[in-house]
Amino acid sequence: MFKLKIITLSFLVMCLFYSSVAQTPTLPAPTQKKQDKFLLKQSIAQTWDKVFVNFTDNKVYLLAGMSFSKQTVKPGNYASSFNYNLGDYNKNVFKPGYYAGFRVDGKYKKMHNYSFAASLNKLTTGTKYKQTGELPLFIGQFSNFKADDQFFNLSLAAHYKQLITLGDTAKFKFYVVAGPSLDTRLSAQSADNLVNNNYQRFLLRGDLGVEFDNNGYYTLFLHYKQGISSFTKAPIKTNVNSVELGVVIRASDLF
Repeated sequence: MFKLKIITLSFLVMCLFYSSVAQTPTLPAPTQKKQDKFLLKQSIAQTWDKVFVNFTDNKVYLLAGMSFSKQTVKPGNYASSFNYNLGDYNKNVFKPGYYAGFRVDGKYKKMHNYSFAASLNKLTTGTKYKQTGELPLFIGQFSNFKADDQFFNLSLAAHYKQLITLGDTAKFKFYVVAGPSLDTRLSAQSADNLVNNNYQRFLLRGDLGVEFDNNGYYTLFLHYKQGISSFTKAPIKTNVNSVELGVVIRASDLF
């Protein structure tokens, strides 16, 4: 009788075990699409590591400053139904604007200093017309094109930094920097320029400047930006130049 109870109990336990196994859902095998996504992520990660393995000692900084800008305009043979008296708009001066953003400084192959910056800037410019027209019976100079003089841009810049051996470089450093910058216009054009969509979305410029690094605590800089591409579409040529004054502070000192 005792053996019969043992056999019966064993049989019930086996039935419960197989029942629980049968009720456990089987996970579906990964689809080909998921496998492809996984392999793509692995490939991107490996490529990223290979490309940026030589970029080291990266430090994040905050930057802010003022810019003084002027644009020179050659309207060419541009014609429109508008006429503007240049006595009101032809101002051959640098006007102030401002900007703020962040910057990453590091070394390439532990030898070459570089920086990459991204900032939002309010660009305000004086305007110098190099070509003007005249209207009969009217006094003064006129143009069919009125340049916009205020822009809100996203600016990206990459600079190579060459150390200047001057004084005690263990305490402070001077650099000469050079590189390209690309401004993306975020603000809309004026109503008159929207008629013919005169302005480009992008502005390419070349940067040259000097920087003073106070032992990594902060950096003061002076940059000159020379326009390379025209900010307006053909036949109008608009060259935008800026002088930038600013300061760079370690983000870790503020947060």
